[in-house]
Amino acid sequence: MDLPINYKNTHYSVRKIAREEYQVIQKNHCWFCGAKLDEIPDSQVQNCSINKKLFPKGFFNHPVHLHHDHNTDMTIGAVHARCNAYLWQYKRQ
Repeated sequence: MDLPINYKNTHYSVRKIAREEYQVIQKNHCWFCGAKLDEIPDSQVQNCSINKKLFPKGFFNHPVHLHHDHNTDMTIGAVHARCNAYLWQYKRQ
């Protein structure tokens, strides 16, 4: 698969493949915090307050997310769900 992909115009099944490919490329480390994706995010993210009401139901049920640029809709990398929430809530990315 050629990365990045357009997140908005891509079926969820293709997004899953892209997320998995980013995990391989990133050696299973979060694009944002650098911690392993099968472990908790780094302390900067972990200790930050997240308003879960800002996110859709089930958002935190999936531990690894496919992060994308909300201006271009192009994917950036695989991130922890909490890092994705942090980026949206605090960085608007």
